[in-house]
Amino acid sequence: MWTSRRALCSLLQITARAAARRGRSDVTGVPAPYCRVTPRVLPMEGAPLSVLPGSERGGALEGTTPRLQAASENEATERNQQKRKRNLKQKKETSNKKQLASVESLLTELPFANADISCVFETAKTVDKKLKKKRKPHQLESDEDDNKSKKRKRANYFVSLPITNVKILHDIQNIQSSVLKKDDRLSRAMIPKGSFHLTLFVMHLASEEEVTLATSALLDSKKPIEEILQGNVLVLSFCGISDFKHEVAYVNMTNDTSTAVLKQITEATGKIFMEKGISLSGCKDFEPHLTFMKLSRAPKLRKEGIKKIDVSLYEDFHDHCFGEDALMRLDLCSMLKKKQPSGYYHTEASIFFSHKNGREPDEAELVSLSKRLVENAVLKAVQQYIEETQAKTKQTDGILMEPGNNEKIENYIKQ
Repeated sequence: MWTSRRALCSLLQITARAAARRGRSDVTGVPAPYCRVTPRVLPMEGAPLSVLPGSERGGALEGTTPRLQAASENEATERNQQKRKRNLKQKKETSNKKQLASVESLLTELPFANADISCVFETAKTVDKKLKKKRKPHQLESDEDDNKSKKRKRANYFVSLPITNVKILHDIQNIQSSVLKKDDRLSRAMIPKGSFHLTLFVMHLASEEEVTLATSALLDSKKPIEEILQGNVLVLSFCGISDFKHEVAYVNMTNDTSTAVLKQITEATGKIFMEKGISLSGCKDFEPHLTFMKLSRAPKLRKEGIKKIDVSLYEDFHDHCFGEDALMRLDLCSMLKKKQPSGYYHTEASIFFSHKNGREPDEAELVSLSKRLVENAVLKAVQQYIEETQAKTKQTDGILMEPGNNEKIENYIKQ
């Protein structure tokens, strides 16, 4: 019994050492016969594990060569170095993320955090060619239209049909007074006295040369307008109050026939302006309206809680009939230049129409008419002189209307 057990243990020991010998030879490259093998006797049943083979020298198998130990130590050091490098890399990445987050948080507090640098430095945004290929043709056309609309400059001139009927003006002022009694904050949104008119269309004129060109277009439009009127007086009837999106309140024009004729006049006049290279806005979708209050005049009202005009403020005048006025003249007016003492806009030029079968103009209107007729005659003479001079010299930078020429002409007329 004891002998058989010992033989079995010896057999198991030899088998284990042979397997260990094969593993060491694969790592170190040393053939198996050169490995030193020392036979040991397995302990008896119940012996402590510390005396088992391989438990000596910290768990290393007896017979391990120094070469194998050095290789294992090198592998351990390489693994530790790689681990340290990974840890350092992770630490750097986290620190960079924290720095970026702190910088972004600081930028958000600045006033230009959301500013578009291309708008600030006026640089054109380039669209990637790949994106253009992916986009459909109608999408590209819509993008081009958006870019064109952004490039359009703010209007600073307009063609005006002034309203001069005393009764209409008096009734509008009564409405304004009634509204201000209910909410005096809207005083800044009221159209001032003397500025009531119908706007035919608006435009942007960048130089005095373009102003002179627009003046010439207005003067040239008189004949086509007279052909439309055919010697009749265009009577404009005003009755009732409406609004645009509760942001603009205006008096309605009620006569459909007069409205159609006025639209025809607007289209004919606008065509002459466009033929001279002046771009217009509001000509095609013209809707005549006599504005007396609009919130865009006072943007700060929005901060005070007034985002819409309450219809109840003028409900007493909702169906009020204001009266009639006639088309007596059309003016080319400036939005930015200083207004006249009467409160009406600065006028560059005017065209006048006969008053047959209409009401007689008062003395003030006659004085204004005569003054403007002289001004227009002088302006036309100056323009003709400029055109003749430019034709003779064939220079593009010939004599042009300098800024302030209109004021010089007015001083000359006064003298």
